[in-house]
Amino acid sequence: MVYFNYFPQYCIIYFSMTVHELAHIFTSKLMKAKLQSVKILPIGIHAEIKYNYLSLVKRCLINISGPIANLLFFTVCFILKAYCLYDMLFFIYANISLAVFNLLPVYPLDGGKLLKDILETKLGFFKTSKYIRRISLVFLILMSFLGTLQYITSGYNISLLVLVIYLLFNFKNNKTEVALMNVKNLVYRGSRFKKKGIYPVRELAVMETKSLGDVIKSMDFDRFHIIYVLDENMKLIDVVTEKEVLDYAIKYNTQISFKDLFEDCKKTPL
Repeated sequence: MVYFNYFPQYCIIYFSMTVHELAHIFTSKLMKAKLQSVKILPIGIHAEIKYNYLSLVKRCLINISGPIANLLFFTVCFILKAYCLYDMLFFIYANISLAVFNLLPVYPLDGGKLLKDILETKLGFFKTSKYIRRISLVFLILMSFLGTLQYITSGYNISLLVLVIYLLFNFKNNKTEVALMNVKNLVYRGSRFKKKGIYPVRELAVMETKSLGDVIKSMDFDRFHIIYVLDENMKLIDVVTEKEVLDYAIKYNTQISFKDLFEDCKKTPL
């Protein structure tokens, strides 16, 4: 930055990134989300926000607030450029670029988080994670191509390729994180249920040959589940709740099938 005399541009970008992150922080406080930490990094402020138990609308507002802040700042800079003598061109480029880039459906960018939150309400944690990873990889392949083209045409600029490497690194830990988060939500859902008194229900029909783990993977983020277990003739064998599924998973393991589970329960009830 100093060697190529880009310090003024760096300051503008840093300021724009800080505005972006402060918007996330401000919105999270309005939505009563938990602000876990705020880190000051060379690329701007980074906030860790815990909002897993908020409604879909509140989570989406938190995620989209950063790009909206950049778009608003872009508009202000555009107006200043049109009616004043100040040169706001780089401010304009910086903020519109940050807004558009962060809205890409690549996790953990804001666009990826938005898509993830929306899909989770329909598909659950595990299926959503699978689709988000595939969508993200498609865009990262495209970004890799553009990054290579950027380097070839400029002769030195590898910034886009560095971003691709950083985002790929996040994929390494995301799969385990999603699995742990889903189990955590199921464990704590009971206390949320008791607090609210009323909770939306989702019903699942599952063949007796399926395992407890298969059912847990299919559970949604914010629903209480009732599971209908069917035999090969599509006749109802039993009805269990998600609490019973978790209790069975603790006593046995997530790989046991419902058929083996029920046979064992006849001998040794839970």
